[in-house]
Amino acid sequence: MVAKIEAERAYERRGVMNLPSRGTGRNRIGSWPLVVLAALLGGLWLAAQQTPPPGLPATVLRVTTRLVLVDVVVTDKQGRPVTELAREDFTLLEDGKPQRIATFSLEQPLQRAQNRPEPPPLPPHVYTNRPEYRMPPGPLTILLLDALNTPLRDQPYVRDQMFRYLDMQLKPDQRTAVLALVNGLLVLQDFTTDPVLLRTALENYRNEKSAQLSQETEGPILEIPPEIAALAPQVVANIERFENEVATAARDTRVQLTLGALRAIARAVAGYPGRKNLVWVSGAFPFTIVPEQSDDYDLFRSYARQMRRTANILADAQVAVYPVDARGLVGYTMADASESGRNRFGLARAGAEFGQELTRRNLEVVSTHQTMNQLAADTGGRAYYNRNDIDAAVALSVADGSTYYTLGFYPEKKGWDGKFRRLQVKLARKGLRIRHRRGYYALDPTEQQKEDVGSKEEQLLAALSNPLPATVVTFLVRVRPPEPAARAQVQVEFLVDAHTLAFEEVKEGGRRCNVDFLVAAFSPEGKVVTSSSRTLGAPLRPETYARFRRNGLPFRMPLELEPGRYQLRLVVRDNRTGLLGATTVPLVVAEPETNSSQ
Repeated sequence: MVAKIEAERAYERRGVMNLPSRGTGRNRIGSWPLVVLAALLGGLWLAAQQTPPPGLPATVLRVTTRLVLVDVVVTDKQGRPVTELAREDFTLLEDGKPQRIATFSLEQPLQRAQNRPEPPPLPPHVYTNRPEYRMPPGPLTILLLDALNTPLRDQPYVRDQMFRYLDMQLKPDQRTAVLALVNGLLVLQDFTTDPVLLRTALENYRNEKSAQLSQETEGPILEIPPEIAALAPQVVANIERFENEVATAARDTRVQLTLGALRAIARAVAGYPGRKNLVWVSGAFPFTIVPEQSDDYDLFRSYARQMRRTANILADAQVAVYPVDARGLVGYTMADASESGRNRFGLARAGAEFGQELTRRNLEVVSTHQTMNQLAADTGGRAYYNRNDIDAAVALSVADGSTYYTLGFYPEKKGWDGKFRRLQVKLARKGLRIRHRRGYYALDPTEQQKEDVGSKEEQLLAALSNPLPATVVTFLVRVRPPEPAARAQVQVEFLVDAHTLAFEEVKEGGRRCNVDFLVAAFSPEGKVVTSSSRTLGAPLRPETYARFRRNGLPFRMPLELEPGRYQLRLVVRDNRTGLLGATTVPLVVAEPETNSSQ
């Protein structure tokens, strides 16, 4: 209950109206005419099934066995990709034990895209989050410009380096999207190969000061004259304790916003096949991770558990993270011309105080780089720091997505104990360089998406306000403009791909699902005008379940709206796994005609 109240308060602070209204009860499958929707969308659904959706991440498997995918980048000594290896050249080990490679493929996204058939066209007023309808061809790269965690003084340098990358190193076939993280995610440019569009996106983006980062790093909240500070050391200690608590709260906010953004990116591209490169340019990573240690280890605060869960979500979506330190060359000492040798009260630092401050700063730099290394290792990427050529780091990261191998295996160890399992890939050929994710956390496929990533209400609210789609739970939806009326009823008709839902086995061979449907109407100003949510949970007979697997699971929701222009945000969440799908649909409700007097 506390989490729900806090989520509602947080949502209101973002300028959005209230939590969505909950339906009065669980909708039963037979409560509305399914045949109508099946007739309307069934032909399209069957046609779409002929072009099957791309391989979903390993988390989508609904049984006790879980396919674990490992993307392996193989290069020669000159850094050129190696393409002639076969399954027999690879040995895959989990915790030192060889595993049988169940799936194997050489992935070259550009060639695959050229051979991919076009999906069937959508009928009028029908929309979808199925990834093949917006899937860009070729290898995919996401540039994430992190203003939330980057000091304002470093952001102009980052922009200059991004322009340099576009001008000198962007390849013609490199599909790139540009996102920004401020107090939430902003889509500056969707996937494109057009350098003009990418440059325009960067030119239109303005540097943003991070309020949370400022609270942690910018001077004292209360100014105390040195003479008073010298006479009242206990008062000074209390003030510093208060300011540390304020800074900790700001850091907690940064962490939650940052992790939420990373998970949103993973959900947005999880349905796209193959490896995706996320180049995360940031100047102050807000995490402290100490491998294999408890969360309360260090002087600042460790977010290791939440970071592990997020890294698992990214890795399962085949998103390789390439953290890039936006500060360029970073030292490990206090040898800075701006360092006066005095504390915040103007008093000369004593030896012990100076040593503590030096230790704190050095630990902060070490912790930041350790976090970058850890996240890159957990997802198969690579960290770049202490270098003044950010554009080259971006180019090196992008190159990894052009050619790689994907190995899949079913772990021989079946228990899902949540512990880390180390992965190792060996090659029969010598003299080659390989890179892959270092391992994974053995989380139950039906539990891993729910732990440490917020309550269900918080996840729904995040999906509601996120500008990105989510492509794991896929669906078609029909939203026809209603007849002009002072208050019109809009019918939102879903058809969900049952293969992307987790069904629980019940007696006599039946199945049960537990799915949330959420619809919210946004005004042109970005405010929620109205919203509605329903939960579908009902046992299905074997023949009904088979029909839904074949034709899709239909569901209908009404929404009342006054005349105007809206953006409908549609979210479908599988409550057994926490996986979800989302998309945005435009809608115009026309004004009713008025009879003029004669």
